[in-house]
This record gives sequence, C-alpha cells and structure tokens, in this order.
Amino acid sequence: MTLKNQVQLIAYPNRIGSTLRELADFVEHELADAVGGVHVLPPFPSNADGGFSPLTHKEIAPEFGSWADIERLTARHDICLDLVLNHISDQSVEFQDYLAHGKASAYAPLFVDVDRMGEITTDDLAKIHIRKEKEPFLPITFADGSNGRVWCTFGEHQIDLDYRAPATYEYIESTMQFLAARGVKLLRLDAFGYTTKQIGTSCFLVEPEVWRILAWCRSTAARYGLDILPEVHDHPSYQYAIARRGMWAYGFALPPLVLYSLLDANSHYLKAWLRMCPANQITVLDTHDGICIPDVEDILPRHHIEALISNVSDRSADPILRRSAANVHSVGAIYQLTCTFFDALQQNEDAYICARAIQFFAPGIPQVYYVGLLAGSNDNELLDATGEAREINRHHYALDEARAALATPVVQRLLALMRLRNQHPAFSGEFELHYSNATSVDMGWRQGEHHIRLLVDLKFKTATVTQTPAPGVPDVASFQPSGSHEVPEGLEQYRL
Repeated sequence: MTLKNQVQLIAYPNRIGSTLRELADFVEHELADAVGGVHVLPPFPSNADGGFSPLTHKEIAPEFGSWADIERLTARHDICLDLVLNHISDQSVEFQDYLAHGKASAYAPLFVDVDRMGEITTDDLAKIHIRKEKEPFLPITFADGSNGRVWCTFGEHQIDLDYRAPATYEYIESTMQFLAARGVKLLRLDAFGYTTKQIGTSCFLVEPEVWRILAWCRSTAARYGLDILPEVHDHPSYQYAIARRGMWAYGFALPPLVLYSLLDANSHYLKAWLRMCPANQITVLDTHDGICIPDVEDILPRHHIEALISNVSDRSADPILRRSAANVHSVGAIYQLTCTFFDALQQNEDAYICARAIQFFAPGIPQVYYVGLLAGSNDNELLDATGEAREINRHHYALDEARAALATPVVQRLLALMRLRNQHPAFSGEFELHYSNATSVDMGWRQGEHHIRLLVDLKFKTATVTQTPAPGVPDVASFQPSGSHEVPEGLEQYRL
C-alpha cells in the first residue's frame, strides 16, 4: 500500500466540534486540498488516558459517532487509527471474563500472570522502565476470592497484554483485519516498546524480541493492506532501525531541532539530521503528547537541549518526567515539554511559518496536529480544570471557534503552504540539501523538469520559495513577492 504523499491532520474525534461527523464536515468543507489524510486519535470506547485505554478497537464510542463516520473519511482520505498494542482496558470483555473465571477463562493467556514469572528481586524491579511512581504490577481479586497480579505499565485501568502467548497475536490480527475492512490505511502502534516483558531487563524495547514482534506486526498488517507506524520516544537510533526494516518511522527529532534552530539561529544540527534521516518517515512538530526530548539526544548536544528545555519551560506547564526505575539517564528527568508549538516559538508568526516550511520540505509525510493547524495557544484553563499537564495542548474547539482560527492570517499562510506541499509535483521526486551558511537552511525537491526550493533565514525568520510553475499548484499570488531581481527565467519566487 502507498500512502498519499500529502499533509495529514492529527485530531481527536471530539475536539474540533464534538463528534466525528463534525470533524468530517470540517475536514471536507474547510480543509479542501490542504490535507490528504487524517490520524484520528482513539475514537474507541475507553475508560482512561484520553482514549488510550480501549475496551475494544471494534466499536466507536457512541458519543463520538459510528463506523459510518470513519468510513466517510476513508472515502477521500488516508485514515490512520491507533492500535494500542501494549494493553486493553480493565473494563474490556476479555479482562472481565478473566476476573470472573481466573485461569479457566478463555482469555487468561492474554494477560501477564506476574506470579508465574518466578522471583522478581529488588534489582530486577530497579531495571524496569516504568511510567508511574510505583512497580508496574496490579493486585487483582478473582470472583472466587483468590488473588493474583497482572502487569500494568500505565494507569491502573490499562492491563498489559502478554506477547509470549499465541492468543495475543490472534487478538491483534483479528483487530487488524477488522480495521482494514473499514478502510483504514495506517495503524499507529501505540506503546509497542513495552510489549517485551523479560525479568532482568528494562522490559522496554528489549532486543531482539521487539524486532520479532514488529516483524510479525508488519507482515500481518500487510496481508490486510495496512501500513504500520510504530510509536516510540527514545534514542533516535530506534527510528533509524524501524525505517531500515521497511516500516514508517517517526521523525520525532525534528520538533526540538526546529525549535533550537529558530530560537538560536543555528542550522548546523538540523542540516546534519537532514542528511541522515530516513525517507520513509512521518514528520511532526506537535502531537497530543507534547514535544519529546529523548528523540533528539546525540543529535543535539546536551547543553543545547538543556537550554531549550529551560527556554520553552518558561512558557509551558510542568514537563512530563521520565520514569526509569534503574536510573534517570541522559539529560535528566525531562521526557516531554508540554506547550503548543506556536507558544514555544513565542507566537512569532513568521517563525512559525518557517518551522512548518522546514517540516514540509523535510523527507517524509508531514502530519499537523489540530492545535498546530489552528496556531493555538496554551489552554491554561483546561490544564487547571484537569490537572493533566498535556491538556495544555489539547484545546476543545467549537466549530465556530475553529473556523474563526482558520481565518487568521497565520493560519491562512499555513493552509496555502499545505496546499503547495500537497500539489507541487517536485515533492514526489528526490530530496536535495543545498549549501547554506550557519544561520540558514536551503533544501528542495526535484522530479524531472520540476523542482522547488526553500531558503529559510533563521535569524530574520523569512522563508523564500523558488519553484517551477506547475498546473494545479496554488496561485502564488497568495504569497508575498520575494522582491528579488535575480529570479532565473521560467521560475517563480515568493515569500511564505
């Protein structure tokens, strides 16, 4: 399967409007030609973690709509849905049956029986990569009064699956087949790194087992016409390894790299990454999880990362911390910065357009988070109401509010840039990195007679495009003339 080489939108089912139907209306009527795909964050019945504690992947939560709404989107767009690979809800049919019947349950093999794993020493516990401030085991009581423990990496409603059991693979394959039949094209494999449970290790991204699990996921998904996008935040070498194995990787190093480059007017590290990043990647600047730090380690030097954390933290909520029981490694405890990307750039509209231009010209398929699409600012009221730091970047937009945001000058510039990225034929060719000085980046694409080139001046926050005219590409009159008298004959040049 081939995904459209066009910008994708990342959106919750209920935060542009309140239902999937309203989201579909917005995409069809307001974003025509601006997006070729939509990553709908979990629309499934769930009892925790913003949808990431699914009771099942085979139903749509009634408050969001129905599968007909998803299938409406799939008719014109590449649709990505999350397959929560590591766990299911404690309210799922499977786990409730396990509680009712214990080891006699047909679903018992799906869950990790911690007490059957042998002795787990204090040293073993200290090595486990955890996501909360206690051991990742949950005591349970069965219907007959007996007790047990299951693995619970995340919240207490999210029960981990056991990837040592054939039943788990059967469960995942059935889910893949179901989603493919509804027209889904891409599965984001949420939290796949926690699927490797081996006492004496970190139980996170344990090699080579993690690659065997992903190889199975890739081959199984391909049988149903699906692509997969494994989601992991850790050292960037994991993204290269994922891409090398023929899967879509995330360009998670790009957000902190772009922020650093624009805030410090230094292109050195960004250009180094552009030379080596994979072509089969999905790029982002913002997501529902904030701006992640581990992904840029060993690409951006430690002192620059620390300065960036300090800079952005002045405008954001408390950062999300790492939970490694063995140690707090690399640049300290910071895992994610909780801030909208627009606010991270101090609401500088020119800098924001430069950031998006860099993202769209980088190798890969770009995704734009809905708050970023609308150049949203930090929602401190939502943060205060929920107490969840990441909610600062998860604003609920009524449809009228979203449409008003679309009309603002910065968003109109962004939409024009998105349409350019979707429609110029050069983006289907080869990526080129051109010579530029230390305070600029010059990059482009070439296919046959068509080429397009972007020059970003990081110091003055300007983005200049030079391109061959092409049928169907947005009228360049919507952009500003470059003012240059040195445009080669037959080319167009303008400021974004």
